[in-house]
Amino acid sequence: MNVFKRVGDIISSNVNSILDKMEDPEKMIDLAVLKLEDSICEIKTTLAVKSAEERELEQKIKIKEASLNRWTDRAASAAKRNEDELAKEAISEKLRLDSELKRDRELLLNLTSLLKSLNDAKEDAEAKLSDMRERSSELKMRARSAKARTKVNNLTNDSSSAKFEKCLGEIKAKIDRWEAQAEISTPVKKEVKKSFEDLEREEAIEKELQAIKSSISTN
Repeated sequence: MNVFKRVGDIISSNVNSILDKMEDPEKMIDLAVLKLEDSICEIKTTLAVKSAEERELEQKIKIKEASLNRWTDRAASAAKRNEDELAKEAISEKLRLDSELKRDRELLLNLTSLLKSLNDAKEDAEAKLSDMRERSSELKMRARSAKARTKVNNLTNDSSSAKFEKCLGEIKAKIDRWEAQAEISTPVKKEVKKSFEDLEREEAIEKELQAIKSSISTN
């Protein structure tokens, strides 16, 4: 679901199709307001879902951080007793958790950035909606006035059509400006990189084991 593109397209696709028909400017304005309201609701729904995902990811990170500390302590304890195999197992688990935490933290950063963009999009769309509602009364009044003048002028001369087209042209120009204001950029998520080569992982385990033993021997 591309929320940002939907906000940008609601007027250009749906409203302009009605504008081209030139049937009822008042209904056209109401539709523009309705579509923007729908898009704001959609953004709010997405915000709620992504906020829940953010909280869940934060909790997972806390749990993994606690587990990482436990395996660090186990590696040190095993090394003190010269239980090298146990120490290596603990270090391997510690490195695995460390790799996962790096990935999760990057995902959290991306999710936080997306939430900020969604909040900005919501606030911008709400501002557009407020402005659209304020202008709608004026536009509807002008449209009704144009209809009335057209009916009267049709009884007297054939120039009424040009006047009516001019009035509707003014309405179209304003709606075109709304379109330009509704353009919102979609944030691009970063790709997540992960994994060690087997040889590099074994070397990292051996290196940390030696560091732990060296630290123990100096105490």
